[in-house]
Amino acid sequence: MSKKIDGVVVNTQAVAKMFGVTDRRVRQFVEEGIIGRVGHGRFDVVDTVNKYITHLRMAQSQMDENDVTESLEYERYLHEKAKREKAEIELAHIKGMMHSAVEVEKVMNNMLASFRARMLSLPSKIAPTLADLEVADIEKIIEAQVHEALIELSNYEPSSFKEVAEEVEGDDQES
Repeated sequence: MSKKIDGVVVNTQAVAKMFGVTDRRVRQFVEEGIIGRVGHGRFDVVDTVNKYITHLRMAQSQMDENDVTESLEYERYLHEKAKREKAEIELAHIKGMMHSAVEVEKVMNNMLASFRARMLSLPSKIAPTLADLEVADIEKIIEAQVHEALIELSNYEPSSFKEVAEEVEGDDQES
């Protein structure tokens, strides 16, 4: 056996013995491109074993080398795509263009609770003024009050999300 700087080099007979095949089959592996030589009848053990294991795995999964390469490239593509999407989401959150579900839930709960309270207070607020009025006038007053409540509900305040985000961050740091 001869030594190679980056690994152990063995002859054809040693490779055949490791794989449990004939010398001829080892030469066929070389011809088929399954394993490679470092010289005539000389093989780097680590490289040869790695290539042979890859060959066995591909044969077992019925994939060829192109499929494996394409699969790895596709996985890399998916990984990079996911990293990019995550970065875009984080950037949007930093810019205040996107909010976490917890923030949205708190702001919406506050807005809806305020709207609910306003709607429930309408009867007691307008009943005294409606007692002696005509139906048409009563409708106008009720409609005006409902519109006022709806306008309040529609007022989007980005600052309320920022305030809630700061609250959520404060709660997270305390936990």
